[in-house]
Parts: sequence; C-alpha cells; structure tokens
Amino acid sequence: MPHLIQLPTPFPVGPVNVYLLEGPSTSSGQAPLTLIDCGPKHADSLAALEAGLAKHGHRIEDIRQLIITHHHVDHVGLAKTVVERSGASLLTHPFNVPYFANYEAERLSHQPFYAQMWAEGGVPEDIIEQMRHASEGIARWLDPVSVARAIDEGDTVTMGGGTWTVYHTPGHAGGLICLHGPETNELIANDHLLRDISSNPVMEPPPLGGAAGPRPKRLVEYIHHMKRMAALKPVIAYPGHGEPIYDVPALVRKRAAFHRRRANKIHEVLCSRPLTLWELTRPIFPKLSHGMDYFLALSEILGHLDILVEEGRVAASEDGTVVRWRASNGG
Repeated sequence: MPHLIQLPTPFPVGPVNVYLLEGPSTSSGQAPLTLIDCGPKHADSLAALEAGLAKHGHRIEDIRQLIITHHHVDHVGLAKTVVERSGASLLTHPFNVPYFANYEAERLSHQPFYAQMWAEGGVPEDIIEQMRHASEGIARWLDPVSVARAIDEGDTVTMGGGTWTVYHTPGHAGGLICLHGPETNELIANDHLLRDISSNPVMEPPPLGGAAGPRPKRLVEYIHHMKRMAALKPVIAYPGHGEPIYDVPALVRKRAAFHRRRANKIHEVLCSRPLTLWELTRPIFPKLSHGMDYFLALSEILGHLDILVEEGRVAASEDGTVVRWRASNGG
C-alpha cells in the first residue's frame, strides 16, 4: 500500500500528493524504496518531504527509485535533489524527458505553436501577454536531471513488494502515466483522476515541436483514458491532489457527463452564430481574470470543440488568419 506524503506548494492548486512504496525482501533481494513524484523545488516542499519520509523511518538518501508521473512542476521540481542525494534511478514517460533535460528550452520551443493557436483563435494581444507572463519563470521550480529509464504503455516496474503496470494516459499532460498494481488492484492515478475537480485537458503541441503529426486532442484522449482506468475497476485510486477515490467507474461517469453538458452548451452557443475560440471562451468562462486561467479555459474550450467536430456537430472555417467555429447543418 502506498504511503501518502502531502507536500505544500506555492501554487494555487495547493498541496500535492506524493507516494512512498516500501517492500519486503524477496528471494531476488530487497524491493527498491520508491517515491512517486516529489513536489516543486521549494524549501517548504523539501522540508515536508523529509518529514514525511522520516515518519516511515526513511531519509531521501534511502530512495532507490523515483517515478515521475508527468512533467508539471508541482510534481517534478525536487527530482534533482532526490536523485543527487540518494543515487535513485529516475523513471518517467519519454514525452517528459526533454523537460528534465532543459525545461526552459522545451517551453520556448512551443512558442510558435501557441502563437499560431492564439492567432487562429482571435485571442487579444493583452490576453496573450498575460498568458506569456504567467508561463515565464516556471523553470525556476526545477533543475535539469538525467532520466535513467523511460517507461511507456505496458512496461512494468517493481515497487511496494509487487509488479505494477504502466498505462500511458495523456489528456491532462502528454506524458502522464498511471500505475496499476494487479495483485492489489490499486491505481496510482496522479492528476488523471481527481476526486473533487476535473483535471484540466492542457493544450500542447505535437511532440518534436509539431514535426510528429497533428495537434493532440487532449480532452478526447482524457475521456478515452479515463474509461480505460474505469475498466480496471480498482479498489482505490491515489490522486495527485486531494482524497483517495474508492469508486473509479462512478467518478468517470460523472466526469464524462460533465464534459457532455459542457460540449452541449458550446454547441448551443454556436447555433446562434459562428464564433472564434476566444469569443467562445467568454460566455463559457465569464469571470476569468488571470493569465493561467485564460490558458486553461482556452485549452478546455478547444477540447470540447474537438469532441463536437468528431461527432460531426461543429465545423471550423478559416476567415483570414482566424478560425471560426459553427454548428453543422446536421448538428
């Protein structure tokens, strides 16, 4: 059973959950002491991590395996500290590796993609500037560190006295993974499943700066992979924030219904007249006031448009550099 260690963060999301997995000795040796995620590079987070480990009789120096579920800084920032102090092997999905190598360079490489998205979406320049400002300085919350092993769909990792299966579940982030312990039917769900709020489907460019294919449809992926995790029927899911989840299928049904209502509302708005991505954001999220909130809202609206396009209920058309979305005749 994973031990929860809750770490404070300096971000609006609040505390982040990390998990410690011990394991008994076996004929093949001692199971590696494993930490799942590690919190941001912040003094309070580090102090809480050290205190949490001490409650279970361990130090950072004892960790042998650090598994990072996705690249967002509230989950990864102390990775270098943990690896340097313990010699632990760092495992994560291949999508996340460039962020560990040089987070700022990876962030900057995405700017042309977002510039095109904002131009197509008709996003005002002052809003673009607020989003740009919100993204600056994120790299200060982590330091570069080498990944020892990339893990992907179907791979297994030994921890907690058992073997866990890796599931690649993009949606909230392109490199997000869940870990399932078939012996105990437990699921480490991180930010893929949260009990009290729906995870944001974050707009991201294709891998390799757009050279690897079309824009990922993150909300479409998110819903698909939520249903995959529900099909496992885990007895408990451990989230990246908040309380454990004891009925994953029920939660997934609730999340799917929420996104269905949101997509229907967007379709209803578009039945009146064609709108840009930015124009759609205003009636759906009328109280936005901060740069990151604008980015998350635009990401979510685009995700619902992707759903409606797949259903044939909405179509896009170019109007110069701007893309307008309209309800389809058959929608």
